[in-house]
Amino acid sequence: METKKININGEQLSYYDNQKGNIALLFMHGAFINKTYWERQLSHFSENYRTLAIDLPGHGKSSFNQKILNGQRFGKDISEFIQRLSLKNVIIIGHSFGSDVMLETVAQNKNEIIGIIEIDHMKNIGIELPKEVVNQLINGLNTNFEYTCEQFAKQALLTKKTNPEIVSQLLKDYRNMNPEIGIPLLEYGFSYPNRQLKLLKELKMKLNSIHVNYSPTNVENLNKYLGDNYELYKINGTCHYPMLENPDELNATIEKVLSLIIGV
Repeated sequence: METKKININGEQLSYYDNQKGNIALLFMHGAFINKTYWERQLSHFSENYRTLAIDLPGHGKSSFNQKILNGQRFGKDISEFIQRLSLKNVIIIGHSFGSDVMLETVAQNKNEIIGIIEIDHMKNIGIELPKEVVNQLINGLNTNFEYTCEQFAKQALLTKKTNPEIVSQLLKDYRNMNPEIGIPLLEYGFSYPNRQLKLLKELKMKLNSIHVNYSPTNVENLNKYLGDNYELYKINGTCHYPMLENPDELNATIEKVLSLIIGV
């Protein structure tokens, strides 16, 4: 798919867009990776939907000029992106940090968005990492960014059963991340649970969650905070990246969710 560029809020953002279809699927990647992770989803859904994937600021081929790293800023950028491209009937599919950006976008732009899908992120809503763990990670990132990133990915996002090709791709992207972006972004992410919970409680549309079974989901907290305003789908996998590891099952599950959102 051809790469396009657009200037949004002082940034040049890189994105894919097949430019056809009445319903727009907007795929948003997680921290430290980029829009190319969605290639199997873009090819699968492009026949029946307008399919888009964007590099968030500071990722992939997008610029990072504003030096502001928080969810509200990213949400503002994506909201402006939706408006500038005159997207209608938008369904946002956010992976990891991309699903936090999704929540921020919905908070700023409810009119054009008809559904949201988060992938393997909101497994422990309302729970923060212990401060000593966060401090240790931040100190490690400031001391040896590449090594700490690699260890974090291996321990939190991958398992020993994950395909070596996926491990290699992910670790390469993590090592190559600009520390001036990566460190404050992770630090912000570690402090985000309270903000995330606030947005989830205010959510008017249903949260559709697709989680990979390599790690458990705290269903008790989902019930506690969201009641019946969410739907959880579990798929098989050994890591945090089902779009790479298990694209067929992920695509089939997204199809199921889309049918419920659209009502067909």
